[in-house]
Amino acid sequence: MDIRMDSEFNWKKFQFITEVKTALINNAINLSLDDSAAENRHVFSTTGTLGKMDDAFYAADRIPNDMSAHQAACEFIGFICENLRSESMATPSWFTRR
Repeated sequence: MDIRMDSEFNWKKFQFITEVKTALINNAINLSLDDSAAENRHVFSTTGTLGKMDDAFYAADRIPNDMSAHQAACEFIGFICENLRSESMATPSWFTRR
């Protein structure tokens, strides 16, 4: 297996991933304190979080040049966390898998 990693540090990607990871942890803590936590455990489960992080790494490579890491993290979290997503929110096109 040949694994190639970009050896150049990218501050924007690092900030984005750090903000997303921290927000997911905090959101999981908040959700775990809800009365409905047992029924909604799938929303903040380990496997669910790993899936969201996989999406975050995909998105980190696609942050638009005119968007800051913080703006991208807010938009990503606002969509990827179903308890934070508004009903009228469309999937942000910059991190949609095609």
